[in-house]
Amino acid sequence: MTSLSFSFVYITQGITLKASRLKLGFTLIEMMIVVSIIGILSAIALPAYSDHVKKARRADAQQMLLQNAALLERQYSRQGQYPAAFNVTALEFYRFSYSKGSNSAFTLTAAPTGDQSSDSCGTLTINHQGVKTPNTSGCWK
Repeated sequence: MTSLSFSFVYITQGITLKASRLKLGFTLIEMMIVVSIIGILSAIALPAYSDHVKKARRADAQQMLLQNAALLERQYSRQGQYPAAFNVTALEFYRFSYSKGSNSAFTLTAAPTGDQSSDSCGTLTINHQGVKTPNTSGCWK
């Protein structure tokens, strides 16, 4: 912003008064302080936001695994065995797979891809008994 300066001289009854300068804008120091504050806030907020996004994507994958496990259980209760092949709907940040161990066993897997591959929980699985891995704190809720 620009600085405007006004200089008026008033002469009243022999007294000379000078008006102070009117400045508009910010100094370089003020701007540097603002930039520093924004940088510090960004350094704190960005990792927290990234973690939140990863948790939300992981929750989507967990929900998809649970839905598909329920579908497989429904088929097992109707036909007495799990299907030989099963298509799992894909998500953008997880690759899903199904493996049949026997007529009475299966494993559903969600492997992270792209940005999600740096998620601390890694690959998520659920089997026919409802056993979920990894079983570390916070991965399955």
